[in-house]
Amino acid sequence: MTSLREMSVLITGAAGFIGSALGNRLVAEGVRVQGLDSYFHACNAPRSFSVENGDVRFSDLILMRAKNVDTIVHLAAAINVDFSHVMPEAAFDINLDGTINILEAARKLDKNVVFASSSEIYGTHQDTLLSDFSENTGMDERHPLDGQSPYAASKIAADRACFAWSKTYGMRVNCVRLFNVYGPWQADDGYGGVIAKFVRLALQGKAMPIYGNGDQRRDYLWIDDAVEAYVLAIRSKFRTPVNFGTGSTVSINEIAQKIGEKISPNIWRWEKEPPRPGEVDLLRCDWSKAKSMGWKPTVAFDEGLQRYVDWARSLAHLSD
Repeated sequence: MTSLREMSVLITGAAGFIGSALGNRLVAEGVRVQGLDSYFHACNAPRSFSVENGDVRFSDLILMRAKNVDTIVHLAAAINVDFSHVMPEAAFDINLDGTINILEAARKLDKNVVFASSSEIYGTHQDTLLSDFSENTGMDERHPLDGQSPYAASKIAADRACFAWSKTYGMRVNCVRLFNVYGPWQADDGYGGVIAKFVRLALQGKAMPIYGNGDQRRDYLWIDDAVEAYVLAIRSKFRTPVNFGTGSTVSINEIAQKIGEKISPNIWRWEKEPPRPGEVDLLRCDWSKAKSMGWKPTVAFDEGLQRYVDWARSLAHLSD
C-alpha cells in the first residue's frame, strides 16, 4: 500500500459531511489537502484545511487544481434523492458531467482518482424476491445496478464512466460504494440524513415524518468507518468497485423509535407521510471484498446512534 505521508490530495465536495471528516483525517496523517466545493450543501464541521469555492462542472478549474496533487478524491455530488426528483437534469449535470471532468483531468495529467459511488445504484435488494432469501443476505458488488431514482441513475452513469475510463486509458480509478453514512456534522435540513433530521426534530419536540409504511431498511455506517474506507481507497488499487457497510440493517420505524426513546421517551411523536416515489425498500451490504482488503466496520448502529444523540445534545446545549 502507498504511504499517506507526503501525499497531496484534491478533495471535491470538501466542505461536505464526508469531505470535511476525510480532509481532517488526511491532514492529521501529514497529507497536503486541497479542498474544492460549490458550497451548495456544505456542512458546519470545523476543518483543518482550506476549501476553495469552485464547481466540478468547470473543466478548466478542475484541470488547474489537479496539476499539483497525486490523487483526486471526487466526493462532490447532488446527493439528495428528492432534489433529483425535482431537478433531474441538474443531478445529471453535476453527478455525471462533473465526474467526466474529473476523469478527463486525471487522464490528461496522469493522476489517480477515488470516486464516491453509492449503494443507491443497486436499488432494492433483489434477493428479497426469492423464496430462500435470508435476513442476513447482503448485496455484493455483482448485484444488478437497478437504481430507482434520477439520483441513482446519475450515479450509475458516473460509476460506469469510471470503469470505462479505467479500462480504456489504463487509469487507476477506485470506486467506493458506501452504504448510508451518519455521524456528527451531517446536515439535518431537508437535504440531510434521516438520523440527523430525526434527532433535530426530537430535540425540538417535533414529530418525525415517516414516508410510506416506514419498513424501509438501510445499512448505516458510522462516519469514521466511512473515512477509513476512503483512506484505504487512496492507499490501494481496487480491481473493481468495493462496497463498505456493516451487513446489518434498521428500519425507518425503528430509527424513529430508538431516537424518540433516547431523547423524549414519554412524548416522542411521528407522523405518516405519503410514500416517496422510487424509494428503495432494502439496502444491506456484503462487505466481504472490503474485509479481504483489511477494512472492517468498528461501530455498531446502537453505539453510533448514542454517540450521535450525545453529540447533538451537546451542540444544542452550546447554542442555547
